[in-house]
Amino acid sequence: MRVLTCGLLGLAVLTGCGASPAPTADGDATVDKVREREAVIATCMKQKGFLYTPSVSRPKQSDADPADYEAMKAIRGKEGFGVFSAIVYPKPPEKGAQDPNKATIDALQGAKRDAYLKTMNECRVDALRQVNGLKVTSLADYQDQMSKEIENIDKALDGDPKLLELAAPFAECLKSKGERVASARPLALGGRGVEVWSKQLEKLREAGEVTAEAARPYLVKEIKSALVDLECGKDFYAAFVPLAKRLNNAARVKYGFEAQ
Repeated sequence: MRVLTCGLLGLAVLTGCGASPAPTADGDATVDKVREREAVIATCMKQKGFLYTPSVSRPKQSDADPADYEAMKAIRGKEGFGVFSAIVYPKPPEKGAQDPNKATIDALQGAKRDAYLKTMNECRVDALRQVNGLKVTSLADYQDQMSKEIENIDKALDGDPKLLELAAPFAECLKSKGERVASARPLALGGRGVEVWSKQLEKLREAGEVTAEAARPYLVKEIKSALVDLECGKDFYAAFVPLAKRLNNAARVKYGFEAQ
C-alpha cells in the first residue's frame, strides 16, 4: 500500500522517493489526465518565468495475475519472499524514462534552484487541484491526505469480514508448521514473510556485508518458508491480493497517480 506515498507528483525532488512515474496502460483516460496535468504545470511554470517540459510515457506492462496461485508458487520457489534472493540474484536497477526537466534542475544552483523547485511544487499542486479535483493546499497537505488514505486502506483490509474469516485458519496453519506468527490480522499476515526474513537479513548485516555466497543457505530456508506460507494461505491470498490491489488502485487514481 505504501507505494501511494512515492512518485505521485513526478520528480524525486518533491518526495524524495525516486524517479518520476510513468502512466500505465490502465486506459487512455489515465494517460490523458497525466498529459493534461503536465500541460497545466508547464503553463504555470512559463507564466512564472521557468522552463518546464511535460513528461508522459508508458512503461512495459506485465500481464501476470499477482493472485494466481501457480504464478505465486513459481516465484516463491525461486525467490522466496524476495529478501535474500535480492542478494543471491541481484537485479540491475530499473531504468525509468529520464525526466526531461532533470538537466534543467541540475544546472541550477543555490537560490535559483530553490526558486525553481518551490515554483514547480506549487504548480504541481495547482495542477492536481485543477485536473484531478483534489482539495489540497500544499504539498505537505497532499502528502498528509495520502497518509490518511493509506491508513483507511489498512483499516479496510484488516476489517474485511472475508479476510478475517480466512486469516484465522491461515495463522493456525502457519503455527502448526513451525512458522512465526506475531499477529493474525490480515495485513500483518500478508506481509509477515517479508518482515520475518528482512529482520534476519538485518541481523546478518550488523556483522558486515552479506555476500551472495553467505546469503544462499538463507535463501534455501526462505524459499521453504515462503512455500509453506503460500500453501497455508492459498485461500487467503486469493481474496487478499485482489482486494488490496483494487483499494490501492482506487487511491492511486484519486491522487493523480496511475493504476498498477
